[in-house]
Amino acid sequence: MTSSSQQTFLTGLLAGATISFAAKWLLDRNQGAAQNESSSKRITKQSSSDTKNKDKIPSIPAELREEQLSRHTLYFGEEGMKSIRNSKVCVVGLGGVGSHTAIMLARGGVEFLRLIDFDQVTLSSLNRHACATLADVGIPKVTCVEKVCHQLGVAGIDARAEMFTKDSGPTMLGDTKWDIVIDCIDDVPTKVALLAYCVKNKIRALSCMGAGGKSDMTRLHISDIRTASRDPLATKIRNNLKRAMKGESDAYLDDMDQLTVIYSSEKVVVKLADLTEEQKEQGDKSQFGNVDGMRIRVLPVLGPLPAIMGQSLASIAMCELGKKPIHQPVTGERVGRNVRNKMFQHITRREQQIEDNTIPGVWASYTGKIQIGPDDIDYLLGMWRNRCGVTGARLGTVLQLARWDLTKPATTDNLVIMSTHALKAYDEEGRGSIPHEVQKRIELRLAEARDVNSEAF
Repeated sequence: MTSSSQQTFLTGLLAGATISFAAKWLLDRNQGAAQNESSSKRITKQSSSDTKNKDKIPSIPAELREEQLSRHTLYFGEEGMKSIRNSKVCVVGLGGVGSHTAIMLARGGVEFLRLIDFDQVTLSSLNRHACATLADVGIPKVTCVEKVCHQLGVAGIDARAEMFTKDSGPTMLGDTKWDIVIDCIDDVPTKVALLAYCVKNKIRALSCMGAGGKSDMTRLHISDIRTASRDPLATKIRNNLKRAMKGESDAYLDDMDQLTVIYSSEKVVVKLADLTEEQKEQGDKSQFGNVDGMRIRVLPVLGPLPAIMGQSLASIAMCELGKKPIHQPVTGERVGRNVRNKMFQHITRREQQIEDNTIPGVWASYTGKIQIGPDDIDYLLGMWRNRCGVTGARLGTVLQLARWDLTKPATTDNLVIMSTHALKAYDEEGRGSIPHEVQKRIELRLAEARDVNSEAF
């Protein structure tokens, strides 16, 4: 290392050490000073159960806060980071999934978080909770998470040790214009009540499906609620949500801009723990639940999986808030090689027939060979969520590829997956066979694909 390099290295090391020392000193100073401040000067409401920590919220100088968030600023840019810091996010459920979501949002720069959970930390929570320790057993989960968020320098924490219900929805969420509400509840009725409230009130919602009894993190997917498959909780939520939304449009089932879920397509490998012999003898199972309507049997959970799902929810939220949304997430299981090969062979043959003018219907001139390979089929299936872009028909029907703009070649941003029936109508009538709103949705998705391709490096 040259003397110049050594000097640069030492200068950077000294600067880092200085910032670290300054941050600790300022935090200690502010925590001490905050003990003498009036509660009326605090930035946000505090949980009534956390009176000991009410006056210990650190105040971090702007320059240190900027350094704390500097890596995210490099990723999102100044404007994106400003959007994240000005956002309002609510996390409902602060167990194995929600605690990780909330803590990562606090680390990521979200300055206002509302945290909702009625439950307390138990010993069995410690295998998966983001921040709870033995010392926290018995205290509300919101208090535990709130404390760590404050220690990270986030003052705007509204912690509510309450249960979200259908009746309490307007009180808990109706007073704020939310950028995102994140559902990390593991109870079906409560989960449905929250999601129904969000859909009816046009609140952007993210939701976690079942993490219990599973372990394969490679089978996690981000999708709409209709696509979520092989997940028993997703099936229950979908069916109950339809009943709760009876009489209203079901467009939310496919609209990831309204409701996005993270789910695992892995088959459950460990079942619910059975009731004890004593419980079976007593007969009335409802008496064993802590709260009416909630699960009464123990759910086996491998700690890392809910943590990964919670971190994933935080990542989705931050990318949206920071104006860098995740493009074309893998929404379902990868289809078999035979299906992929057949789709590739079909589009190749179809384009040859277009050149030969042997397909009756509405056609433009041949634009050259297809500009995709067999490996691109996976990308296209993910882009169209393994469904017909026109009707929403899923695998189980024969799905094929067709060019959308017949004046342009077959590229990933000009190909639509269609079922055999939809493709036949498209060939005979052109876009006139497709409702106008569906056409707009298709064009929007193709535009997103073009954006992704243009950003590739």
